[in-house]
Amino acid sequence: MKRTILLFCLVFSMTFAFSQKQLKDSDYKKHPYWIEMIKDPNVNYFEAIKAYELFWQGKEIPREEDEKIGQKKSADDKEHQDDNRRERREKKKEREFQNKYGLECKKFEHWKMMVKPYVQEDGRILSKEEQMKIWEEQRQK
Repeated sequence: MKRTILLFCLVFSMTFAFSQKQLKDSDYKKHPYWIEMIKDPNVNYFEAIKAYELFWQGKEIPREEDEKIGQKKSADDKEHQDDNRRERREKKKEREFQNKYGLECKKFEHWKMMVKPYVQEDGRILSKEEQMKIWEEQRQK
C-alpha cells in the first residue's frame, strides 16, 4: 500500500512539474520560442509577444520586405569593401542572422495581426470554432 501511494505521488509530482514548465525571460532572449508559439493554438498571446520582444531586444528586426526574405543587398556591402576582416565577418554574421529570422518575423507580424481581434483579456486566443461562431452571428445581423 505504501509503495502504491509513493508511486502515485511520484507520478503526480512529475506530471505536475512537466505541465508547469515556465520559461524565463533569459530563455526567451536566447532562443526564438515565438516561432513555435505562433503554431500552438493554445498559446497565450501576451506571452508570445513577450518572447518575440525579448528575443529581438538589442537586435535589429528586419523591416523591409527584401530583408525579410533575405534578398536585398545592403548599400554597406558595396561601399565598405575596404573594411577589415573582423568587421566584414560581423556584418556577414548579422546578415545571416537577419536572413535566418527575417521570414519568421514576417510570419509573426501576420499572426499577430490576424489573432489580435480574438485575444481575450487574459491572453487566450479564441478557438477557430469560437471565431467562426462570432463571424456567423455578425453575418446574420
